[in-house]
Amino acid sequence: MGGIGSGRRSSRMTKDECIRLDLAHLKQLGMLKRHCLNRRVVSWSCRGRRTAELTVVADVHCNEPYPCLKFTGYANGQSVDCMVWLDCVPMPFGGERWYALCPMTVRKCTTLVLPPGQSRFASVKGWGVSYGSQRECPIHRGHRAIDKAEARLKALSKYTRKPTRERLLDRLIERQVFVEEEIDKLAQMVF
Repeated sequence: MGGIGSGRRSSRMTKDECIRLDLAHLKQLGMLKRHCLNRRVVSWSCRGRRTAELTVVADVHCNEPYPCLKFTGYANGQSVDCMVWLDCVPMPFGGERWYALCPMTVRKCTTLVLPPGQSRFASVKGWGVSYGSQRECPIHRGHRAIDKAEARLKALSKYTRKPTRERLLDRLIERQVFVEEEIDKLAQMVF
């Protein structure tokens, strides 16, 4: 119990292996504007090889009665031609937040994924795709936490209060100690 190679294993696809499309990214590109029809070619690559090139059309109350995203092109050597409906929720202090309605679960989501071998986008839950972090060992999780804390520390303003900065440094040191302890445990188990 708890030996090398033990832990969760599954043949399920992870979100990292799929083609992902975040609605927040589309909004940053200016595609989700009221009463506009926007078109953009988006491409994905993995290890220097282009895996997908899709034309994304965001129709927000122009030609269609309801806002939608239309995808045409190819992904993983397969033709893709699908449509996903959108829903808009007004925010309390102005503005709006966009959600995609998953074609499989009819639930709101902010990220659409296209697994290899499939021809339409759906939510992570709709495809039953797991997150990569669910299958990580404690050492890799610790490294991810260290990277996150270092990035947050770098992004701090020079006006950040001393207690906040010290709290982040303490968290970073705590994670580094945790990773070192886990590596030592693993080394002791091997020898």
